[in-house]
Amino acid sequence: MSHHPSLIAAFDRLDVPADLRALIINHHSEAHRHYHTLRHIDLMLRQLPVDHAHAPEMIAATLFHDIIYDPTRSDNEELSLAMFQSAASRLATPKPLDEPLVFAMILATKSHHFRDDNPEGEAINHLLKADLSILWHPDPQVYAWYAAGVRKEYAFVPEDRFQAARTKILQQLRHDLLNSKQITDTETKTMTLNIAWELRGLGI
Repeated sequence: MSHHPSLIAAFDRLDVPADLRALIINHHSEAHRHYHTLRHIDLMLRQLPVDHAHAPEMIAATLFHDIIYDPTRSDNEELSLAMFQSAASRLATPKPLDEPLVFAMILATKSHHFRDDNPEGEAINHLLKADLSILWHPDPQVYAWYAAGVRKEYAFVPEDRFQAARTKILQQLRHDLLNSKQITDTETKTMTLNIAWELRGLGI
């Protein structure tokens, strides 16, 4: 765990009990995961504003949003939410977690639709941006790990179908992010380069 320092800090900040830490670690270490792993969680946590009023909710949502992940299912977020609900009362912060906000955050990772500019919407947007931040990661090797990991997780999908679906997803994410006004000019430039590189690999 020494190579996931942000994860350890998140566990400590929410005073996550040992058995829940083991549960989160075990789920994110499942053999079929290649991108949706502890590294993904750690990378997300690094992007969150630690002093935000809703930082504890963002951390909780990050820890649990992919705790159930099966590429063959369409209800992973709902199942992950149910697991958070079963554990929420055991997470300790200076004040009780805003559980409905965590619910909204977890479910928002299904569509990645950014919200209106209000306090809760801002918190959800921070989480969504953290979840998508791999798209503008400045290290090409990290982005390559992400792209390869997604392909491995969907190894059961024939190549032609995967290429078509992945191309559509990348183009939609790029379009939505460019129109969201949520990312900086530097992030936009890096995302454009990363996605272009992956699309070339897909034959686009």
